[in-house]
Amino acid sequence: MKVATRKQNVAVIGAGIGGLCCARQLSAAGFSVRIFDKSRGVGGRVSVRRHQTDIAFDHGAQYFTVEDTEMAQQVESWLTAGVVAPWQCRMGSLDTGVWKPTNSETRHFVGVPAMTAIAKHLARDLNLTLQTRVTTVARSEHGWQLLGEEDRDLGIFDVLILNAPAPQSASLLKDFPEFAQQIDAAKFAPCWSVMLAFDQRLDVPWDAATVHDSSLSWIARNSSKPGRLTKPDCWLLHGNPEWSYTHLEDVKEIVMAQLISCFWEAIGLVPRPHRLADVHRWRFALPSEPLDQKFLFDEDLGVGVCGDWCVGPRIESAYLSGLALAEEVRMRH
Repeated sequence: MKVATRKQNVAVIGAGIGGLCCARQLSAAGFSVRIFDKSRGVGGRVSVRRHQTDIAFDHGAQYFTVEDTEMAQQVESWLTAGVVAPWQCRMGSLDTGVWKPTNSETRHFVGVPAMTAIAKHLARDLNLTLQTRVTTVARSEHGWQLLGEEDRDLGIFDVLILNAPAPQSASLLKDFPEFAQQIDAAKFAPCWSVMLAFDQRLDVPWDAATVHDSSLSWIARNSSKPGRLTKPDCWLLHGNPEWSYTHLEDVKEIVMAQLISCFWEAIGLVPRPHRLADVHRWRFALPSEPLDQKFLFDEDLGVGVCGDWCVGPRIESAYLSGLALAEEVRMRH
């Protein structure tokens, strides 16, 4: 890898898979990289919700698959490091209570002990500034000036990379309408996510299913994934995009009750008390209309964007997007 001839400063906004991959590549190439994220941890939608010491849910991205050769090589190194493992799940589809297995040889991988392990591995040794929301970006002859809440000065950078969802990235770049309009072409679908834990294991002979004819799109036994505790019995439910959009601003407790009712109907069991229930709204869950290009970059402005919404709704897409943008920045700077 060619090392940058001048150590330029790069700001990456968003510590999702794409942003972390891009940051890691640029750091290895000799750039000085600083990552900002508003959350307490890294990963974005590759995240985990913990309750007490024995309950955890992958409440965003559920697993990932691999098609690209370069990604396959990366996954092999993650397997060796124990960061990911194959999910030997009984996966299928549910239609009016009837489960049908999926006849596919596709390997499904998950982070261990949670999906966020992938992001944590990518973020190791990088310069992270978490729990910091970037509210303003301004371009001057000196570079990109970043400001946080209450006009907190976050520094000046030669290159700006955004790995936030397209609407948030476009909003930050509103003073650069031509570039922002390109970003705005990507559209997102929301998703309500419900987490359930039961003291007794639910008696169903499968681990995960896409759901048809329901307000739900996905049901999975989170505790069936490798590296997770098997007790309590933890389940993750995703509302389908249309239902989630219609009920996007509904009261969380009402949303949770409705989707739990759909859960029992979908799996064909009599409802029973749960030990714990929680709900989370992903306002920008899935890119429903991606850009169909790996990244956007404006060399004159020194700004680029990456993420799964550039290519498609897959962890592999986010990783390859960050990889491609890093190479573009390296070549141009």
